[in-house]
Amino acid sequence: MSELSFCQQAVQNANVKAFLAMIRKSEGTDAPDGYNYIFGSSPSNDTRFTDFSRHPNIRVPFRDTVSTAAGAYQILIGTWTTLQSVLGLPDFSPESQDIACVELLSERNCVARLMGGDFTFALQKSCNIWASLPGNNYGQPMHSVDTVKQWYIDAGGSLVA
Repeated sequence: MSELSFCQQAVQNANVKAFLAMIRKSEGTDAPDGYNYIFGSSPSNDTRFTDFSRHPNIRVPFRDTVSTAAGAYQILIGTWTTLQSVLGLPDFSPESQDIACVELLSERNCVARLMGGDFTFALQKSCNIWASLPGNNYGQPMHSVDTVKQWYIDAGGSLVA
């Protein structure tokens, strides 16, 4: 099975869907138009991109640097370019963003365990991908483990006993 096929199948799993929803909630992109967000977008900041044919690659100043984070999972242009090449993704559509996010999780070897409900393992393996998740060292505000676990459960995720 190709990596693309694996990611396409995995994104249909209820626990993976719930984990993706939890990431979007944590990143602040769980709004109806969250797949259109660029770094700094929020319900009160309506800066969006509209062309899903490619990653927008909009450089937004942040502290002493810039960020090109975009989409529901705030994927940087360099990361996107690699994922798009590896997976053969045709565009930056919501479907492609979801598949790319699953690939990021797959690269941390946590998708199979997540599919089985091992939320804690998946969170520990992937927390340093997203600055808002607990357990990373980005120095940005992050949510607590209890909060993100509840978001995962609220989105339909199950936990192993």
